[in-house]
Amino acid sequence: MLVKAECSCGNVRYCRSADLMMVYGGGVDPLKLKFDCSRCKPEIKITLLEVHPEHLPKRLMIHKPMKGPDGRIHWHTERFRG
Repeated sequence: MLVKAECSCGNVRYCRSADLMMVYGGGVDPLKLKFDCSRCKPEIKITLLEVHPEHLPKRLMIHKPMKGPDGRIHWHTERFRG
């Protein structure tokens, strides 16, 4: 499942729900997570997307968490593979 965070200025970010669960814990509601926009700082609309294995998007970029050497979590973009 994907989580889509969409700003009113058109900025969109996709994250896999499994990645968000690893970072924020399994009991957290994805609709209540705090996403921000670096362009305009408005309210963010969160949408949950169910992705069917036969209809995978081809050019979708998702944000994936990676733990850096300082122990903090940094978000990197990569192509969605399902």
